[in-house]
Amino acid sequence: MAKWLFVQPKSFHAWEALGIGYLISSLRAAGENDIRFMSGFFDSDEDIVAAGNRADIVGFGCTSPQIKHATQLASKIKAHTVFGGVHPSVLPEETLEVANQVVVGEGERAIVEIARGNREPIVRCMNIEDLDGIPPPDRRTIKQERNIQTAKSDSGERMGSLFSSRGCPYDCTFCASKGLWTRKVRFRSAENIYEEFAKITKDLRLDFTKFSDDTFTLRRELVEEFCRLKMKARDKTPWGANVRVNNVDMRLFRLLRKAGCREVWMGVESGDPAILKEMKKGITVEQVRKAFSAARTVGIKTRAYMLIGVPSETKQTIRRSQELVDVLRPDCVGWTLLAPYPGSHYYDPEKHRDVDWSRVDEYENDLISSGALTNEQLKSEQARLVERYSSTATFRQRQLRKRPTPRFYVPPGGL
Repeated sequence: MAKWLFVQPKSFHAWEALGIGYLISSLRAAGENDIRFMSGFFDSDEDIVAAGNRADIVGFGCTSPQIKHATQLASKIKAHTVFGGVHPSVLPEETLEVANQVVVGEGERAIVEIARGNREPIVRCMNIEDLDGIPPPDRRTIKQERNIQTAKSDSGERMGSLFSSRGCPYDCTFCASKGLWTRKVRFRSAENIYEEFAKITKDLRLDFTKFSDDTFTLRRELVEEFCRLKMKARDKTPWGANVRVNNVDMRLFRLLRKAGCREVWMGVESGDPAILKEMKKGITVEQVRKAFSAARTVGIKTRAYMLIGVPSETKQTIRRSQELVDVLRPDCVGWTLLAPYPGSHYYDPEKHRDVDWSRVDEYENDLISSGALTNEQLKSEQARLVERYSSTATFRQRQLRKRPTPRFYVPPGGL
């Protein structure tokens, strides 16, 4: 039996380490029991390094903004280090420069292979088809209560998350998640989803539950069955999810509302049709209008994700986005900047190889510019829009308006 430590490096966002929670559950199912977890958002570097040097294997789960902190920690740890997550999956050879081993893709099976002695430098994983067969995340070991307490402090509610699927069939140019989950979507059964929903709501005493899927409404019949199960159980817990404007309608929103859905978060990105086409977003402005109108009609709160900075962006296209938001009247709106993370269409391995990703966030970065607008001009437009819609700004943007530098936080997902 090996001594394990899993580490969540810090970045701009502090979130529940559900991915690591899944790995820990898989290891426990395989007979491994000496497992610890530490987070850069809550634990000091000194404590993490000390714990790492008492372990046999140390696993790091990394997005691009986390890779710098993970590298700094790993350089001080003598144990065998394993890196996984979006960034290592997209850049495995580069990650091997700082890690002993890299997992590419979904890691539940790979981590068990590593426990049984697999020391291949790069362990490539096939998609897991039977998601119901994966043990749910070990929320106790990942100390989820710390995240819940932070959410409570920030929003006034105890919040927690779960996944109902993996993968996204769309190919939005700005998105990097396909580097880990791929574009092949796999779904849990409605019964399996609701079982976890009900359990974490009760066990963690949640006031609000979030679905962390890229898009919750990809398989309509699955969503409808989940709603029926929740209503049959007389479960009143409010919840929210990411949905796409092209696979929702009034009928579905009415059912979601009856099943306790309090809010939906929709990627609008732009009000300019040409920009949407450039992004390969796969939606139209008319679909956006209909979706927001339908949600508002049935009483579901809405959040609009807006993105500026793609190569064809101009002040005129940004103005069209502003005009669309004026029509949509979302309850919450986030104005983000394009971040060309590894795995996205905009990542250039030559141009971006030495970028310090810990300084690149979708809410603020000094990296991106468009053909017509400099980085400073884009940030100026963003600041103008944030000020214009300050009463409905996202939690993160409200915090950034108060502080000269961002603090680490748990994004509440709610409004």
